[in-house]
Amino acid sequence: MWFNHVVKIEAADMISADSLWKFIMRGAMVVCKHNQFGVDIVLPACVAQQSLSRDTITAILIQVKNDTTYTNEIKPKLFNAMDPFLVGLFPEGRSPRPVIRVVFALASPKSAVVLSNNSRTREPHHPDGFTAFDIWCAGLSNDTFRHIGDDVMPYKVLLERSLKPHDAFDLEEIDEQPPMEQDVKLMRGRRRRRMAALVMTEEAHSSIHKLP
Repeated sequence: MWFNHVVKIEAADMISADSLWKFIMRGAMVVCKHNQFGVDIVLPACVAQQSLSRDTITAILIQVKNDTTYTNEIKPKLFNAMDPFLVGLFPEGRSPRPVIRVVFALASPKSAVVLSNNSRTREPHHPDGFTAFDIWCAGLSNDTFRHIGDDVMPYKVLLERSLKPHDAFDLEEIDEQPPMEQDVKLMRGRRRRRMAALVMTEEAHSSIHKLP
């Protein structure tokens, strides 16, 4: 592997082996387009003893979850969604190379790195027809990502920010103006929420929708 920057693709066909080898030449990793089925990040890889080509390329397929419902317990369906044939990595009829599939469950309260029991070599007669090594990485800490070291706190701040709702509903004081009265602050907050109906669970987001 070799990459020093990121390319966000807009066409899912770009993660095909027919195109993926070009990303190694460029020195780029791949962030998939929004709503890409099954995979969020692709790290192109090539066997070092062979020349780079569409026939020697493979990949590390990654899904990233910042939802607290994903913990240190493996969810096999996430690996199943990263089927290299389904995501278009290997065209039909071409012998697939082994792949690595990784899930980052970043918001897990417990840290763990677990090798899935489903990781095994698929023989040619196996219905899946490919070899996969599945790794579940839970939590955001040095126990999971040892290379982070002392920089772990900025990553946790970014994770916490990604879990927060939109800050348009947070009314902050402005130094140049008199402090806002509490009842006025609550009223303004309710009005803002009314303009964003049904986006969150607070009552004000639903106050314009009342049953008779």
